[in-house]
Amino acid sequence: MTGIFVILTICMMTLGAPTQVAAQSIVEGPLVLRVPASARLLGMANAGLAANDADVLFYNPGMLASARGLSLSMQRYGSAATAGSMATVTTVGSITVGIGAQALRWQTPAARYDNAVRFGTTHLADTPRAGSEAASSAFTLGLARTIKGLRLGAAVKYAEDRLREMADGTVAFDVGFSRPLGPATLAITAQNLGAGPRLGGVEAAMPRRIGVGWGGSMSQWEYWDLGMQAQLTVEGDDWFVRPAGGVELGYVPIEGVSILVRSGLRLPRERDESLVTAGLGVTVDRFSFDYAMEPMRGGRPVSHRVGIRLK
Repeated sequence: MTGIFVILTICMMTLGAPTQVAAQSIVEGPLVLRVPASARLLGMANAGLAANDADVLFYNPGMLASARGLSLSMQRYGSAATAGSMATVTTVGSITVGIGAQALRWQTPAARYDNAVRFGTTHLADTPRAGSEAASSAFTLGLARTIKGLRLGAAVKYAEDRLREMADGTVAFDVGFSRPLGPATLAITAQNLGAGPRLGGVEAAMPRRIGVGWGGSMSQWEYWDLGMQAQLTVEGDDWFVRPAGGVELGYVPIEGVSILVRSGLRLPRERDESLVTAGLGVTVDRFSFDYAMEPMRGGRPVSHRVGIRLK
C-alpha cells in the first residue's frame, strides 16, 4: 500500500498550486483516446495500468496476459455527449488476444478544432453550423505473451475524428509489460505512439502517455477484500506529470458475491476534470456490474458511467 499513499500525497500537495491544474496547451486527438474506457477504473480515478479486466486493453497491453473475459461500458456527459467502449480478451495457444472498440459522440457549437474545453463544448474547425454532431472512434487489436515470467504486450489501433464531411484517421501503437512485484503487479506502458490526425486544416498531436503503475487485490479479512491501483504518467507533448490512484473495498457476504465501493484521487489535466472520482460495484460469480461518478468542474453536470464485466 505504500505506493498508493505516495501518489495520493503528491496529488494533495499539487492541489494547492492552481497553476498546475490547467488546460492543455497543445491540440490533441483523436478525442476518443482522451476519455475513460472503464466504469470500474473510472471509480478509481481512471488509474488502470496494472488492472486485469478485459478493458485493460485500452490502458496497458502488457497486462493482457493476465486478463480474460468481456467488458462493456457507457458514459454520459450531460445531454451533450456519450462515450462507450467494448473489449474482449481470449487466449489462442500461448498468445493472449484482445479486441476492442471505443466511440464518442457529441454536439458541438460552431468554433475551432482545439481542446480548450472537452466533449459537449469541444471545438472543431470550420464547423458548418452550431449543434452539428461530431464523432470520434477507435478500434484496437492487442497481443500479449508471457516470456520467462515477464508479460509483454503490444497493440495497434486505428482512431479517427469525424465532423459531417470532414474526417481524418490515424494508426497508433501501444507497448507495455508487467510482472508480479510483492503483493501486486508492476506495469509499464507507452501509448498512442504515432502521428496525429488533421481535421479542418488543424493538425493534432496524439495524446501520448508513458506510465508506470502498481496494483492488485488482496484478502484482508474473512469478509473483506481490498484492491488498489496507483500510477504515475507523463502525458502529451507538454510532458504533463500526472499521479493518480484509487482503492476498492469489497464486502463478501457469501462465497461468489461481492459488494464493492471505490474511490480515487488524481491530478486533473483537463480544465473541467475533477480531482476525485467514486464508484460502486456488484459481482456475482463471473458477472460484475459497475457504476462510476465523475464530478465535472466549471459548472458542468456530473458525469455517470455504467458497465458490465464477464470473466
